[in-house]
Amino acid sequence: MIATGEIQALITLLGDDDTHVRDVARERLLQIGEPATEFLREAGSADVDGKIRIEARHVLAQIRQDDLSASFYLLSLLDEGQADLEQAAFLLARFGYPDLETAPYRRELDALAAQIAQQIRGLHPRRDSRRIVRLMNRFLFSDEGFSGNVEDYYDPDNSYINCVLERRTGIPITLSVIYILLARRLQLPISGINLPIHFICQYHSPPDSFYFDPFHSGKTLSRTDCVTLLHRVGVPFHDDCLAEARTHDIIARMARNLIVIYHHRGDFAKVEALDRILKILES
Repeated sequence: MIATGEIQALITLLGDDDTHVRDVARERLLQIGEPATEFLREAGSADVDGKIRIEARHVLAQIRQDDLSASFYLLSLLDEGQADLEQAAFLLARFGYPDLETAPYRRELDALAAQIAQQIRGLHPRRDSRRIVRLMNRFLFSDEGFSGNVEDYYDPDNSYINCVLERRTGIPITLSVIYILLARRLQLPISGINLPIHFICQYHSPPDSFYFDPFHSGKTLSRTDCVTLLHRVGVPFHDDCLAEARTHDIIARMARNLIVIYHHRGDFAKVEALDRILKILES
């Protein structure tokens, strides 16, 4: 049990004139970790000595980064049957929004799924697969207004699942993740396909399995369409291009997208932090 008084005293020492004292206080706060975050958050926004405010923000950011890295390390240890896509997507969202409370967004997904369930009631997941997807498309892209963000494709918020739910816009992979998370609530056989350049979904209902594109309002795609899409941008097609994406693959691809975006923005601190997360996921 860490005493509140010790944490507050250590935060005060972050403003000490002696560099050694500041270093010792910083290291101790990093050791304390999560119990110190609320106090550091307050100090980082309070009207206190400027050095304390700046140092408190730096220590808080490091604690959050260490905690996030540890969470991704635990995720990397899970096999595909254990890894939870929803939890992993919200974990990545914490990179951009460290204080994110996920419960409201999970309730939003529950509510969307409940409304879809009403619309597809009585339909058979295998026999009525195409009708189910048409109804889901109409609900998500017409009624609820989800769409691909063609105007600001490289906005980092397109990669954070909380923002996609709030703003109703995203990129191919995050709109696909929304679709998959809703499908899992509805027990529908929909999975992600890690197509190079453009992530898509598949409704797996043999003999009538088919692909579709949530970024373009759920447009149905044939295998030939997928091959043509890749050839158009000079990417060779092979069968693995249409393989089902694992949770680790999806989150790693989302992290790589963010690395490219932050690199173009010159935010190299975020690039470095995301690169560490990606190395954890791919280890």
